[in-house]
Amino acid sequence: MATSGNFFVQIQQKLGFRVFNKKIYEEAFTHSSLNLKDSNGKAINFERLEFLGDALLTAIVAEYLYFYYPKAKEGNLTKLRAKIVSRTKLNQIGKEMGLFKLAQISKSNKNFGDDIHGNLLESLIGAIFVDIGYRKTKSYVIKEIIKPFIDMSSLDNLVLSYKAFLIEWGQKEKKEIKFIIQDDFGLDPKAFYCAKILLDDELLAKSKAKSKKKAEEKAAKIAARILKIAPKPIHASNGK
Repeated sequence: MATSGNFFVQIQQKLGFRVFNKKIYEEAFTHSSLNLKDSNGKAINFERLEFLGDALLTAIVAEYLYFYYPKAKEGNLTKLRAKIVSRTKLNQIGKEMGLFKLAQISKSNKNFGDDIHGNLLESLIGAIFVDIGYRKTKSYVIKEIIKPFIDMSSLDNLVLSYKAFLIEWGQKEKKEIKFIIQDDFGLDPKAFYCAKILLDDELLAKSKAKSKKKAEEKAAKIAARILKIAPKPIHASNGK
């Protein structure tokens, strides 16, 4: 990495502690598009560290929730953990942390989406573990990721998928929910699809977006607001 010196100054400033294993942090921010290999032919990129960081983050969050909500049931803890470690949330955190600025990616590769931010966050956590062990990694995750970026007081109201939430509501209320996707060739160049939601065969909400999934999510969010429905609170059982 041509900018090694500058890179390690930046990574230490971002982490707030001394880095020992410099190579592991280089690997944590190296994208596979560079096709780098070591002397033994082993690929050098963040994918293995991403795998490790994902497992560590899940375990640390599970432990944190276990003690934060001493009276919560297993099912509720599972739902809360899923909200924290969701791809959308991790992408948001990684983006706000500015991790992409440190990434080494081939200039010819421009086809990556928001997932790159969450992937880098996970690979960073993996690198910290390899460098300084589990106890300090857990401390870093709680202090620098969970507490600054996760609002525990509003976690109940966080919806991972409005489409899934709306479908689940329809099943409970015995209402028929239908999603209809149509190509959109309107004036907006950023909107390629139009999603319509029917409630018992009547139009409830619609929205446009550049992908089918985003169009459905936007329409489902509008529908939930129209129906005035929201997730039931979980944190009332934390006993605090």
